[in-house]
Amino acid sequence: MKYSIIALIIASFCLVSRTDVMAETRPKAEPKTASISNTIDELVEAKLADIGEKRNPMIDDEVFVRRIYLDVIGRIPTLDETQTFLNSKSKNKRTELIDELLKSYGHVSRQFNYWADVLRVLSRNNRVYGQTYIDFIKDSLEQNQPYDEFVRQLLTAEGTMFEEDAGAIGYYLRDINMPEDNMSNTVRVFLGTRLECAQCHDHPFDVWTQRDYFEMVAFTGGMKFTSGDIIKNLDRNDRQELREFGKREPEKFARSKRLLRAISTGVFGSGTGLARLPEGFMGSDGEEDEIITGKTMFDRQELVDAEIPNSNRSKKKKRNKRRQQSIPGAKDVGSREAYAQWLTSPENPRFSTTIANRLWKQAMGLALIEPVDTIDDSTVASNEALMDYLSDAMVELEFDRKAFLRAIYNSRTYQSQATRDDIKDVTTYGFNGPVLRRMSAEQLWDSLIALALPDVDQRAKGNFGPIDKARYAMIEELDLDEGVSVEKIIKLANMEGEDRKKKAREEFAKSLKKSHKKAMAEVKSINKDLTKARSSGNAQMVKQLMLKRAKKMSALKSGKKYRNLKRASELRSPAPTGHFLREFGQSDRVQIENSNTEPAVTQVLSMMNGFIEKNIAQDQNTVLMSNVLEAKPKDVIEVIYLTMLSRRPTKYELKIWSSDFQKAPKVAYTDLIWMLANSNEFIFVR
Repeated sequence: MKYSIIALIIASFCLVSRTDVMAETRPKAEPKTASISNTIDELVEAKLADIGEKRNPMIDDEVFVRRIYLDVIGRIPTLDETQTFLNSKSKNKRTELIDELLKSYGHVSRQFNYWADVLRVLSRNNRVYGQTYIDFIKDSLEQNQPYDEFVRQLLTAEGTMFEEDAGAIGYYLRDINMPEDNMSNTVRVFLGTRLECAQCHDHPFDVWTQRDYFEMVAFTGGMKFTSGDIIKNLDRNDRQELREFGKREPEKFARSKRLLRAISTGVFGSGTGLARLPEGFMGSDGEEDEIITGKTMFDRQELVDAEIPNSNRSKKKKRNKRRQQSIPGAKDVGSREAYAQWLTSPENPRFSTTIANRLWKQAMGLALIEPVDTIDDSTVASNEALMDYLSDAMVELEFDRKAFLRAIYNSRTYQSQATRDDIKDVTTYGFNGPVLRRMSAEQLWDSLIALALPDVDQRAKGNFGPIDKARYAMIEELDLDEGVSVEKIIKLANMEGEDRKKKAREEFAKSLKKSHKKAMAEVKSINKDLTKARSSGNAQMVKQLMLKRAKKMSALKSGKKYRNLKRASELRSPAPTGHFLREFGQSDRVQIENSNTEPAVTQVLSMMNGFIEKNIAQDQNTVLMSNVLEAKPKDVIEVIYLTMLSRRPTKYELKIWSSDFQKAPKVAYTDLIWMLANSNEFIFVR
């Protein structure tokens, strides 16, 4: 048995390099994107001819279906999805599948994982509640909001974090009270340029000066962050009254303060267009404490008429960081809106180039410009003509990310075999095909979840649950839009908010318990029938009952009671330390794009002795087991291969495993799943 497993592992590794050749046929896509697909192929072909190379052969349907599911919705296809595609006789089935996947929630899930890494999204950032920001990003992706509108909404957002339509403020709350850091992150993410070095001195490797840096910061000047300090803003008599109330009702008063802090944390101010050069300014142009107006990088436009207040400089008086940023007398002039419009304008080539480059890398495994966030005037793309064309295409598509990806996925370039050799020089790679790459942590987790549970492409309900709704009801009763007074704070404390939340929590738990109890009663009944069937030797009935129980248990596990077995996008962001996702390189959300796909010993242990063993290989109630139970005995091995690798086993594989299944089917079943899940063919996107 050991020798057969080793032989299969070796064979599996070899299969990563298998050549899959099919007829060179051009897929049909929507007219607008079909033209872009064709041009992509022509420009790639021209580059390859120029460097004396050829395009890789086209992949077959088995490789395509697995690749497109992983790239578009972030998980492997189910058995039914694989068989439906492979058995389809449609001449345009690849294009039809691409369109279907792009419309699914699975695509939202995949894209959310990507943007959560880029934007450093947290479910909770210190005391800042992050779910409304998460919901905003998912809503934007679900509605296919144009990318330029999405970015403008982030950069101009105002409101408090418990307003249902103000989730975009999470972008600024991620860097609360750090306008310089936020501007650096904005330019890096959306314009592909690194300005951090210019925060403390003139940039040593680029054209940016320290003054240039703070002129960009000025566009968000005057932006105010509120963090629950409502009580401090009350007058002396009101504060004294609250203190006395706090002595009488300490628990109620503490609860009301926590809620006030939560509902009042937010972002306000349209921007003054002003900034103050910092203490210890080291730039070549300017002096510390000087007040400057906003000017854009690249073209040095002022955008708004910002007025510098008179007598507003104090060279010798030292300030703490927050006071240094403040400029008394400065007026809001809408500089944030102007800044957002300039940054996202079709006339700003760096904006369209950066997102086109990012999405190309997402689909192909390597960007045309690497790294994606270190573009300067000397940067040259590996295929300049293609990079220029894709930038223009993004504008032509009005920043529709789905349409842009559709064009790439329908191209012959994308549907070529993956390049398996190491890319020695990313500046000259001609894109003979996508780059072979390992699954991300989220892709691997979601693929394993799909082997265990049915219908995984669902948006988690209850994130904004009954507890939050109870809070909203209290907020509406207080009418806080009209201001906060001591009377309202005392009223809030006496609203019995904890009782409301407790009642909501109890009702929620009661409904879960009721549905769980009913399902478990059905499972218990099935187990009784199963015992009888086994006693009577009715093998067919045993198989039917095991299948029925497997489907019932998998549906139960996918419910809220088992909320930890959900797609990565629906879990806490990021997952806690030690979680499978973090072991396999999920970002900690501290730095931009901080995820990795590097191998580690802990990953081997997780795969060999952890999740797979417990939740798939030895669980008789998984989706994979249901597939096996529904199959004819002679088809079991093929079903497992199709479910896990989206392909049928070779004659050699079938021969080895048939022998093992005849000797000890249960052991062989577990061994085969374990071997396939730990193979390169499963872990890599081919």
